[in-house]
Amino acid sequence: MAIALFSGGQDSTTLLLWTRQELREPLQALSFSYGQRHSVELEAAARIAQKLGIPHTILDWGPFWERLGVPSALTAAQPIETPAEGLPTSFVPGRNLLFLTAAAVWGYPRGETTLLIGASEVDYSGYPDCRGDFLEAAQRAIGLALARPVRVLAPFLHWNKAQLWRYVESLGYQEFIAEETHTCYLGERTRRHPWGYGCGHCPACQLRAAGYAQAFG
Repeated sequence: MAIALFSGGQDSTTLLLWTRQELREPLQALSFSYGQRHSVELEAAARIAQKLGIPHTILDWGPFWERLGVPSALTAAQPIETPAEGLPTSFVPGRNLLFLTAAAVWGYPRGETTLLIGASEVDYSGYPDCRGDFLEAAQRAIGLALARPVRVLAPFLHWNKAQLWRYVESLGYQEFIAEETHTCYLGERTRRHPWGYGCGHCPACQLRAAGYAQAFG
């Protein structure tokens, strides 16, 4: 069985669809509650998994990064900014590394060794843990730690948002992605755009809207 990291956003929902269509092996969606500033994505994740008929588990870590004293605009009420130099304030240090490790450990007693993540190093917010070299290193490190081979698959690593939109259109899920998924950093769920719900101004909304415009004009 494959384990997909699942936030309830556009990328990870497309990942579920891709896995079901292309990988053709049993799938488990795994989400994390780690003190996000809103619960909208996790609510979307539960709803989407149910509608797609995919087993879904949420691991509750509590305010994990807050307890570590690590600031992030995704876990605290601080401005979401993308400076000219350095990392955006929405960066959560080590998040994908810890999520992949936790997924591998969670799957260990079940014999599950395939981990999937919807990361892209083309259209992304400048996060270093969305790059191919990180994912290769994580795969090797986790495999060594568990003393068995682990596969970390990132099928969208070289895809942009427009390609994601075109892919779900080809599957007949364009409107499903727009209506059901949630990406907005601010948790805005009252304003409906052609590309979905969101404030329309945060970096996540801008990336999503730009990809939609590129894909469909």
